Amino acid sequence: MTVGLPGTGIGGMFYLLSALAMPLSEAYRRIRGLASGGWRIVAGQLAIAGGMIVGMFLTGRLLGAALHATQHPARLALGSVPSNVLRIAALVLSIGTLAAVLAAVELLRFWIHGRAGSGGSASTRAPRERDVPAPIEPRAAAGGERRRARTLIALLLFEAAAASHPGNARAQHRPPVRSRVAVALARADSAFTAGSTSIASRHYAAVLAVDPENTHAIYRLAQLSADRAEALRLFQRYVALEPEDPWGYIAVGAVLARWGPGRYGDALRCYDQAVRLAPGERDAVVGRARVLARARRTDAAIAAYEQWLDAHGTDVEAWRELGREQTRAGRPADAARAFARAQAIVPDQTTDRRLALAEAAAAPALGPQVSGSHDSDGNATLRLGGAAELTVSAPFRLGVTAGHERVADGVTTTALTDVGLRATWRPRAVLQVEASGGVTALDAIAGARATSTPTGQLRARWRPLPLGPALDLRLQRNVLDASPRLVTNRVARTEFRGTFELPVARVVKLRGIARAASLSDPTETNHRMALAGVVAFAAAPSVELSARFNQIRYDHPDTVGYFAPRLAQVVQAGSYLEFETPNGALFSFDVGAGVQRVAKFSAGLGPWQRALSLYSSIVLPLAPGCDLKIDLGLEDYAAGNEAATSAGSWRYVSAATSLQWALR
Repeated sequence: MTVGLPGTGIGGMFYLLSALAMPLSEAYRRIRGLASGGWRIVAGQLAIAGGMIVGMFLTGRLLGAALHATQHPARLALGSVPSNVLRIAALVLSIGTLAAVLAAVELLRFWIHGRAGSGGSASTRAPRERDVPAPIEPRAAAGGERRRARTLIALLLFEAAAASHPGNARAQHRPPVRSRVAVALARADSAFTAGSTSIASRHYAAVLAVDPENTHAIYRLAQLSADRAEALRLFQRYVALEPEDPWGYIAVGAVLARWGPGRYGDALRCYDQAVRLAPGERDAVVGRARVLARARRTDAAIAAYEQWLDAHGTDVEAWRELGREQTRAGRPADAARAFARAQAIVPDQTTDRRLALAEAAAAPALGPQVSGSHDSDGNATLRLGGAAELTVSAPFRLGVTAGHERVADGVTTTALTDVGLRATWRPRAVLQVEASGGVTALDAIAGARATSTPTGQLRARWRPLPLGPALDLRLQRNVLDASPRLVTNRVARTEFRGTFELPVARVVKLRGIARAASLSDPTETNHRMALAGVVAFAAAPSVELSARFNQIRYDHPDTVGYFAPRLAQVVQAGSYLEFETPNGALFSFDVGAGVQRVAKFSAGLGPWQRALSLYSSIVLPLAPGCDLKIDLGLEDYAAGNEAATSAGSWRYVSAATSLQWALR
């Protein structure tokens, strides 16, 4: 029999067998011409028996599903079919028990009736006595009652003997270990469902004290643990006990992903194993994509999201996350399509705002600009210009630039005009290439005729991982326009600059910078070589502290208006800060403070003097697709700028304001 399931005991089996035998009995009675109860009664009893069988099966099915959910909480999402607690063996055991009871009753009946009839024989009586029934005497009636009482007492003694078996007594009064574990587990699950985490944790711990390999309790206790290391240990233990369960690997991977950048590789290996075991499970595939996104492996994350969405196009959360990764990869057009798909499925205010920003970034744009500078030598510049650009394809954007600049020192004024083309190509999230080319026309001044100089820039930036090496290479040619004298002498600078960054610890980076420049005019060419080393410490995700040493050398002294010492050295401590407000405004500041010393040609190094710098950039969103950008630069040292005219106290300030306006 099955405990707790009505209808499976010997009483229920007796009724079911009797009801199922009624059609045979009714047919036999009709064939023999005996009195019968009719087929209507038989049909009613069969209907009741059928209802009992269906009820037993459904009850067993529901109990099986409930027990399966209790024992395997991490496997429910895999769609496994719950078992049925109703077993054929249990029904056979009930029928066997019923047969044994009936046989015992019949044996007892024959034994009792046999003893009652042994006092005399009907054949020895007179014929008249057999034909005429004798009256029932009180003593005879009392004897029949006593025989029925003895039969009942015998049955009760038989049942009591069966129940009083030592093994049964132990089973009734001292439940087995598995029963105690089941009770404690049920209490823990009840507390877990009610949200009583402390009570649930205590009960799950009690289960593990009795049954250390109970995977259900291990998994739940890991979920409830506030200690990240303890949760990881429990989940790893669950994986060791259930190596074919993908949910164990998913849980371990999720804990490792929250641990920090140093554990992303281990987290990805866990998710890879989960995907191998359950390639169609969302939590495995999308969870792996999220770890890739957290690790800033943007291209791999995009590929994982796209592969999942090819087969699950209604996953709105995956569409939103794909849009965010494509925005990070510099593909606003693709991001806009992803956000639009998400909005079509389930509209959301945050997604709508991101969609508007992505569409603005992908749309053609105009960018008017005003910039200028002033130094302590009285040189001042003012430039009016602008740019227009559009997206040619998802990774490629093309634009034009133009500007007119006025340069004066209080005595002399000159001007220059520039036009050019620029392009941005970002085939992958880790690689961005920028190129620009044009011409700069210089006005005639002091007997010098108007001239035109080709200018341009090529820059490539490569950063595969946030905690990996990074490389920034730049080649550019431009006109030195910090003073009228430099413009008059037609001084042009051609420079190669390279920056290599190497993380040596999770929060420490080494940065090397090399700059090689050629400064040329119609009469001479000078070469400038600068080397710098930086040790940077990430104090917070948006705060960096650094120490920097910079050394600059020139081939020979200057004769046309720029500062060219034999040797200059700068030592600075720096701090970089960046933060974004909830409404999208971005602020960044780069502050440096230190000392400098300069050696002129045919002279030794001079005394240390102060070297201060401040650079800031502010982006203010005025409306969707319309941003105001403000750049500011302050310098109080001569060694780092060719526009300086002496090694003494020299100060320089520059500012630029631009408007990025999307045409939608």
